[in-house]
Amino acid sequence: MSATKRILQLIGVLLGLYTALRILFFLTNRQLFLHSSASEILYACLNGIRYDLAALGLLNILLFVLFLVPMHRFDKAKHIVVSLAFTLFNGLALSFNIVDVEYFKFTGKRLTMDSFLLARDIGDQTLQIALYYWYFSLLQIALYGFLAWIALRRMHTPHSRPNRKIPCLALVMTIALGGLAIRGGWQAKPLIPASAFAQNPELGALVLNSTFTILKSTDKVAVVELHEMSMDEVRKELTNADEATLKPLPESFPKPKNIVVVILESFGSEYVFPPEGKPGYAPFLKSLGMKGSTFDNAYANGRRSIDVLPALFAGIPQWMEPPFITSPYQTNQIMGTPQEFKKAGYETIFYHGGNNGTMFFDVMTKRLGFEGYIGNDQYPEPKDYDGKWGIFDEPFLQYMANDLSLKTEPFLAAAFTLSSHHPYTIPKEYENTFPKGTLEIHESVGYADYAVKRFYETAQKQPWFKDTLFVFTGDHTSKQEYPENDSIPGRFHVPIIFIMNDQPLPFPSENLHLPVQHADVSATLLDMSRVKPQATSHFGESLCRPLTRPGILLFEADGYHLVGKQSGTSWWIDERTQSFSPLIPAGSGLEDNEQKARNLRYIKANTHYYNNGMVKNQLIW
Repeated sequence: MSATKRILQLIGVLLGLYTALRILFFLTNRQLFLHSSASEILYACLNGIRYDLAALGLLNILLFVLFLVPMHRFDKAKHIVVSLAFTLFNGLALSFNIVDVEYFKFTGKRLTMDSFLLARDIGDQTLQIALYYWYFSLLQIALYGFLAWIALRRMHTPHSRPNRKIPCLALVMTIALGGLAIRGGWQAKPLIPASAFAQNPELGALVLNSTFTILKSTDKVAVVELHEMSMDEVRKELTNADEATLKPLPESFPKPKNIVVVILESFGSEYVFPPEGKPGYAPFLKSLGMKGSTFDNAYANGRRSIDVLPALFAGIPQWMEPPFITSPYQTNQIMGTPQEFKKAGYETIFYHGGNNGTMFFDVMTKRLGFEGYIGNDQYPEPKDYDGKWGIFDEPFLQYMANDLSLKTEPFLAAAFTLSSHHPYTIPKEYENTFPKGTLEIHESVGYADYAVKRFYETAQKQPWFKDTLFVFTGDHTSKQEYPENDSIPGRFHVPIIFIMNDQPLPFPSENLHLPVQHADVSATLLDMSRVKPQATSHFGESLCRPLTRPGILLFEADGYHLVGKQSGTSWWIDERTQSFSPLIPAGSGLEDNEQKARNLRYIKANTHYYNNGMVKNQLIW
């Protein structure tokens, strides 16, 4: 048997085993897939082959190359070593899928590298667990035996001479096809575990295999589990705000018919609302802020564009180094606000003029529940491409304004601009039109602001404009010129503006000046629209109600910063030492011990909820 045929045989055997284990996973956990049709389940199983091939490629490409390369007098020894390595690697990988058949019931997600951190807690019980689940233990032993038998048998055809030539074409094809399998196809971005949830979130775990999720997760700990508070204490501390939302909003509080959220690339608050007497670069947004409701103490929950969607549309702040969508916790259960609106009868659409696949926006929006995704690939006019990132803001937002007229009301739509991203390209016809300012971003901010102005003016002429709520915010800050923002809060300070029918909303007046965050937007949209999810994230509060928390938390590399109701209060937790320290200026009058204790409880509750919720997949309840 030639080496090439041998490789194809081994791939076929492995794909068969992964398919069999996927069927076993489905039969054992079928109660989780009751809302999916037979055709959807079949498609999920077929789609899973892509993830199986990716896992096979990651594990075996080097072994397959060694299979092909002749080593003359050492060929027999080479085949024995490579076959045993094949058996060990793939046996272990398939064993993880057997473990997950049962373990998934406890975690709600496929195994990742962080699962092995949890496994340390049960290390002493390994033998007991293996005996308790004896049938799975026997299945793993049988699996190893079968793989060894397949890998070691008939390595040479008895009467053929060994081929001494290096099979160059077979090597090139193996490497090329292996690389294609590893990335999952020709699409813009390689497959990641979250991609499996794009079509049907309920079936994401069925599409995946545990080998793939382990290999695609990192061995670097994203967050550590905390143990200073019990879950009951955490719930008690964080449900004060929930009790306030049990009462329905008064009928006098406007209920929007549609919702449009516009996320502005790199828009720090100072570009729109500069310090007194200083120039700004977004005059239209400033005018909208004056007409609508502006939260002048508003903060992003992250420092990168990839962080904003989980915060705005799932209420999940970015309090770890890896972005949520690429972290080991990317397949955790989340409550996507668009998903809840979709259940309530809304059409949900996300518009981003960037190249499809940029920052996994297409994957994340599907996870959140956006039905439609309009990116560069769907935009009809290639001439509007900026040569770098995607479609210029003005034509893309014009397209969005007109496209929304074709949608079914009610709808929830979101847009993400891009022209104010480095290298800050603007159309040639607008060069020297907007103030260049003192930073290279300022001119593109002026252009983006103009694009929003044109979008809003076009929207005003559309039939869907009346009673449509508009929310404008920045995804994160960028370079800033004013020393007032040279601080930790300043590095997160973004505009958040609500406006409907060119008027403000009746938010509690105190809220407009208290610290608020992106995670509050999700809770606010649900509350205003009278959409009641069965479970939710508890990091944000509805801005329609009086805020009960002592402040909001901002995450930097060395801890959590509390921006409190009283200006100047700051608290930190250092995860390495588990220490919580107040940073309150002496003589500020803010050293009240009772308030210190309240702040400390709030910080501990949030950090425990976030870290333990990520690790244990308990972010929503």
